[in-house]
Amino acid sequence: MSSPWADQPYSLISTQSFSKDTSHAAYYVATQMALAHNGLIRGLNAIYIQAPHIPKDAIQDFLTYCQCWCETMHHHHDGEEENFFPNIERITGVKGLMERNVQQHRAFTPGFEAFQEYADKCRVEEYEGAKVRSLIEGFAEPLSQHLHEEIDTLRALDKYDSARVRQAYKDLEKIEMAGDGYRNGPLVFGTADRSFEGGVHNFPPVPFFIPYIMHYVLERRHRGAWRFNPCTSWRERRELPYTGTRARP
Repeated sequence: MSSPWADQPYSLISTQSFSKDTSHAAYYVATQMALAHNGLIRGLNAIYIQAPHIPKDAIQDFLTYCQCWCETMHHHHDGEEENFFPNIERITGVKGLMERNVQQHRAFTPGFEAFQEYADKCRVEEYEGAKVRSLIEGFAEPLSQHLHEEIDTLRALDKYDSARVRQAYKDLEKIEMAGDGYRNGPLVFGTADRSFEGGVHNFPPVPFFIPYIMHYVLERRHRGAWRFNPCTSWRERRELPYTGTRARP
């Protein structure tokens, strides 16, 4: 691809040093979480890259896309704090083990909430791409740090009961899947790059027919917003439509 893509400016998380290790569920959990975090990063990168280049007739759809990204991230981190982190502390018997991760959530929350408020309340005639970038820059570094460092925390769970660690993540997956399918689902699939690290990952791990449901059913309600996704519902990379080097509807 000649145009900028959603693997920049904020870096993705590599899983190559641990994803093939089947000796403990901690490595599976760390891999799956890294892939989920990479989706959030790709979505944020797609917003950052395209923000200054959105034509007026696409602004409302772009704001909807920003809203859906914020809602997806909220849903993910709420599930961690309310379910996954407490479960991990019960499994390990180490009170406060996940507190650093909670504090990292708090570090990017003010800037993130300012961005979400802008996406929710901005009117088309008031939209400024430079403002969107500035708001993202206000929280992206602490967010990126958290998304990367949490993976190291999960890998370190290899000292504890493997089956229980895996079950804790499975419980989180159920919570993640209970989100708004019309607003979260197409974003999750549209930011999941099946070619990442040579195509060794099947993420999200779903039956073959789910992308068809995503594309032909769940995408319909907010179809205009999904043009900003860096991938198709089949998790195949595609060029971003608004990058300054090219623009298409």
